[in-house]
Amino acid sequence: TRRRRGHPFITLAASKHSSSSSSDAFSSARDARSSTSGGPTPADAELEALAARRDAAKAAAEAAQKAYVRALAASVSPSADSKSMDEATERFNASPFADCACEYGFIQSNAGLYIDLSKNRPPGVPKNVLAIATENFAREFAALRAPTRGDENAPGNGGPVILIPSEAWRGTETQAEIASELRDQLATLTLSNAAIWERERSRTEVPAPWIIKAPYFALCTFLDLVFPEDRPIQRFWFLESVARMPYFSYNTMLTLYELLGWWRRSSELRRVHFAEEWNEYHHLLIMESLGGDALWRDRFLAQHAALAYYLVLIALWLISPALAYNFSELIEAHAVDTYAQFADENKEKLRTLPAPRIARAYYENDDMYLFDEFQTARPRSSRRPRVRTLHDTFCAIRDDENEHVATMKECQMEDSAMADVNKVNVGTAVALLFIAVNAWASRVAQTAGIDALEMDGVDAGEMFGEEGLFAGILRLFSFLPFL
Repeated sequence: TRRRRGHPFITLAASKHSSSSSSDAFSSARDARSSTSGGPTPADAELEALAARRDAAKAAAEAAQKAYVRALAASVSPSADSKSMDEATERFNASPFADCACEYGFIQSNAGLYIDLSKNRPPGVPKNVLAIATENFAREFAALRAPTRGDENAPGNGGPVILIPSEAWRGTETQAEIASELRDQLATLTLSNAAIWERERSRTEVPAPWIIKAPYFALCTFLDLVFPEDRPIQRFWFLESVARMPYFSYNTMLTLYELLGWWRRSSELRRVHFAEEWNEYHHLLIMESLGGDALWRDRFLAQHAALAYYLVLIALWLISPALAYNFSELIEAHAVDTYAQFADENKEKLRTLPAPRIARAYYENDDMYLFDEFQTARPRSSRRPRVRTLHDTFCAIRDDENEHVATMKECQMEDSAMADVNKVNVGTAVALLFIAVNAWASRVAQTAGIDALEMDGVDAGEMFGEEGLFAGILRLFSFLPFL
């Protein structure tokens, strides 16, 4: 990955910390000086003036940084549809959800959101593996049994778990009514599988050998069959559960190679992959807040598929890291097509629905270091999504996936084996042909040997059976421990 300039927000954060520390030290020194001298001195007045100039320069630097970020974002991603955006904003402001302070009413019942943690409610640490596994089994088993007891919509099996961020709304009927109406609107969203494939055919094809494309097409077909067109949010949650696994596996292998002393040149890549996983994690939280993990069967399928995917990618990395990155590039490109189709297909509805809290907390955070870190194909601070509606949210996710495509492409650039896809195809075909010929030759040799024995008047059963010649010879050495 290419080198980029130091992050401006880190500089600001460091300056804030150092300024705060220096201010405390300055105050302590001034108080000590005043107490010993009996009052302020000309030197104290000069220090006060310097401190005022320092604070003014600090405020000006912060304002300049914000102006720079806005200008850079506008120059790299100019808004060509500002009139349409204004109309969409007016439409959303006129909707009953414009001032909605509640969530959609969905969240994974055993998790919650990290943005709700505070000093009074610290995150803590997990319990031991036996305790936490027992709790999870009891919760999931109850969700599994719910349909058989006529409780299909129980929490943990499709029923909403209401979360209210605003204390003013807590316990009111208005919040529950709005959350219920929001969920009804989500149930009307659709996603055309045929349109997704049409988008993929119309864009530039991602070059990949057939040994990678075959499982890719199998996975996409599986998604089309398991998630019908009226379950897009559940499909997205499955995708995001699986989409995090590549970056886990890449960091696992990079750390292992470094530990063994095999490879250390791409240590910076571990930071990029962590930022990519952090981005996919927030996509997952957004889909959870929309009810993507509400059903037990979806959770079971996604979690087991993610574990299998993790192991497969580790094996693929051992064979060729470039092939692993190439497969991820295909998956991320498919995600771009999927989110783009969903945003266009449901544009009018999505523009009247509010963005989840977690989406606004992620895309409008003051510290965007990790958000910038995984976008290796563009300047830092050049992308700052404005997220207010659900349409804004899915457009931002679509653009995130496009940045993942660019990063995965860059990760393959130094591998000469991936320079020509045809060479990979030929090499794979030769390897498979060698395996097939070897198996065929072994089978022919075995068959020919038995036929030769039979032609000489010797029964193969008498030679190789339980009471045959070879069994009798082995019984002579039965005293050996391995016989």
